[in-house]
Amino acid sequence: MSWDRLESMVRTVDLIGGIEARVADPLWMLSRQWQVGEFQGDDAAQPAAARIRGRSTPLTTYRAGAPTEPARPYRADTPLEVLVEAAPEPDFGSGGLFAAAWSGRRLLRVLRDLGLGPAAEALRTAYPLRAPDHLVEAGEPGRAAVALLLRWALDGTGLAAAPPADVRAVLAAALAEPDLSRAATAVAGWREWYARRPGATVDPNGSTWNDERMEHAFTLGARGPRGELVLTAPEHDGGHLDWYSFDLTTDPASSHGLPAAVLPERVVTAVPTAVRYSGMPASRWWEFEEAGVHFGDIEAGPTDLARLLVAEFATGYANDWFVIPLTVAVGTLTELRSVEVFDNFGGRTPIASTAKVDADRVGSARTWRLFELTGDEVDDGHPAPWLFVPPTLVDCLTGPALERVALARDEAANLAWGIEQLVEGPLGVAVGRADAWYSARPGPPAPDPLPAPDDPWQYRLQAPAPPWWIPFVAELVDPSASAEVRLRRARMQAWEQLGEGQVGPKSVLLDPRRPRWLYEEEVPRDGVRVERSWQYTRWRDGSGHLWLQRRKRPGRGERSSGVRWDLLRTTRR
Repeated sequence: MSWDRLESMVRTVDLIGGIEARVADPLWMLSRQWQVGEFQGDDAAQPAAARIRGRSTPLTTYRAGAPTEPARPYRADTPLEVLVEAAPEPDFGSGGLFAAAWSGRRLLRVLRDLGLGPAAEALRTAYPLRAPDHLVEAGEPGRAAVALLLRWALDGTGLAAAPPADVRAVLAAALAEPDLSRAATAVAGWREWYARRPGATVDPNGSTWNDERMEHAFTLGARGPRGELVLTAPEHDGGHLDWYSFDLTTDPASSHGLPAAVLPERVVTAVPTAVRYSGMPASRWWEFEEAGVHFGDIEAGPTDLARLLVAEFATGYANDWFVIPLTVAVGTLTELRSVEVFDNFGGRTPIASTAKVDADRVGSARTWRLFELTGDEVDDGHPAPWLFVPPTLVDCLTGPALERVALARDEAANLAWGIEQLVEGPLGVAVGRADAWYSARPGPPAPDPLPAPDDPWQYRLQAPAPPWWIPFVAELVDPSASAEVRLRRARMQAWEQLGEGQVGPKSVLLDPRRPRWLYEEEVPRDGVRVERSWQYTRWRDGSGHLWLQRRKRPGRGERSSGVRWDLLRTTRR
């Protein structure tokens, strides 16, 4: 018998014994120092200064939605989330009723504060609110609120769309000079406010929201030394944006038409600073550590490479790392052309980009990428990846959800469902579709007709789903070309017996005024949840920004609607 190869086997994942320095005797301590190479004298220099050469290019253009949309100048005075996510106010249903009443209330209050009550009454009479289609109201309080709005509110949306000459004619019939001029001035000021209110500056034709995928898509453009730099964000779900949300592309279809530019070089000289962190171990064996040093939770298995690297850095090379501060402008892409380190012995050491070193060794097959944009490949003319610092928010205030739609699969019924859980009500707050449905019913459901005494079985053609569950059926996109399937919004036959008041889609997210499709892959097995809510934040210049956001989040698994066909049940107990 002979051995071909000896291999070590890990008996424990505990790393504590290897990093402990137990005081057994002086000879053991000296051996330990010799083992880690502390007796090997080395005149190692320390970095004294660093010179960094680089160049930056600011964002120049912005394009919402598909590549066919026109490119627009990028607005540096607006956070990127506001520019991308801002949605217009609803113009139909309960949300549209509230938006019209809220804007009209502002004008009525201004006129009454000026002592122009007759003008307010004249405008309210000329432009009254009318009950919209797809109205959702919950219970008797909701119906009473709608009745009060229809009776006493002013239709601000209709007034803003009316010609100024018609509005002045209404005021002239109720006022005489100089009150007429004062009222006309107040209405003109209100029109200016209406044009810049939250949601009014959003171009519906330039929206980034993709209804078929329930997510945002947009691109940013900047001038680069070799041509245009295009940053694409094809699948933004809403919320925080950062560098990892973007890909760098050279696709001509995504081009914004920007030419190449000669970017000025920037030279920065800084002093490298040693990396410090809490609980950092001492660099020598004979130096006592502080009480904050603790390695009691360092455990790693044979395949925990990342944890082993962190442990090795923390224990053996912690004092070999330095950081060099470099300030770059927000909303720019920065490329480092060279980094040179000068030590206290007068030496100069050029440091190449890790990405460039890896690319020279293994090419595009390299796997270690940190803070790099997908699609950004380095070469001799591009020695380091572009560092993108997006003009995004750190945090913002989020209001309660105005709408919530859950998209889920129902394997038992072989359908996908758009479940409208919340819909914006006529008072600007969310209304539960289930609450609105049960409060609108005149009474308890009528019992099923009793079968004949000699027939103990009852047949039902269909057990319907709740009327706020909107079905999506699968259909082939092009039967003659491929088997690709998309989901088309449909209707339940049982809705015909319930009337149109509280059945079917009512939300802005599932706009009932036009057909709707969804890509099949956008409704996974776990489902998704889409919400609409108000957001508020302050930008770096102190300006406040308010916008209406749509956000997609993971769902909570499959749902069962209770839909069944050809049911036979017994009435025996």
